[in-house]
Amino acid sequence: MTQEASARQVAQAVTGAAITAGATSTAVRGADWRLGIVTAVGSGTVDVGAIRARRLDTYTLPAVGDTVILTQNSAGNWLATGRTAANDAGVWNTLTLASGFIHPGHGHTAAWMREGRRIWLRGRIGRTSGTIANGATIATIPVAIRPAGGVHVGWPAVRNANVSPAVVRIEITDTGVLRTYESTNLPDWIGLDGISYTTD
Repeated sequence: MTQEASARQVAQAVTGAAITAGATSTAVRGADWRLGIVTAVGSGTVDVGAIRARRLDTYTLPAVGDTVILTQNSAGNWLATGRTAANDAGVWNTLTLASGFIHPGHGHTAAWMREGRRIWLRGRIGRTSGTIANGATIATIPVAIRPAGGVHVGWPAVRNANVSPAVVRIEITDTGVLRTYESTNLPDWIGLDGISYTTD
């Protein structure tokens, strides 16, 4: 083998090694995507430190503190594809009931589920005996999933259907107290199915 051919082989080997190293090293090729924490929310954008990224339409209800996935195109434009899921996202978590309250033996057990910034409730709650008194605290919503802004929120909810209308008012207070109100014919049980609210 000539000295020239040997030099070509060495050059080819070095080039190949450089390409391989560049393909696997973020120091060479740059990250295709990264995680970041939202520091500000704009109109259709979020800031992650010095980076301003446009949000995908599916990234709804952005908030400061979100952990998001950022991606950048070859022109240097940033896109926030969405927030990463919380550990409890998409999972029904049992709601701890106040003393004297139980699952009445029909329907779902009282529970909550996180879907992004939205919290869903479901299940039925009854007394261990007797009816549910006006203003009774039936559960306390965990701090991490209480309604946004520390406000009271309320909904109509199903109840045992031996009276008309077969609904009561339930609410969550700014301290997370879940309670119910009915002026007459106190309910034996109430249902939370279909109730939802946002945490921010």
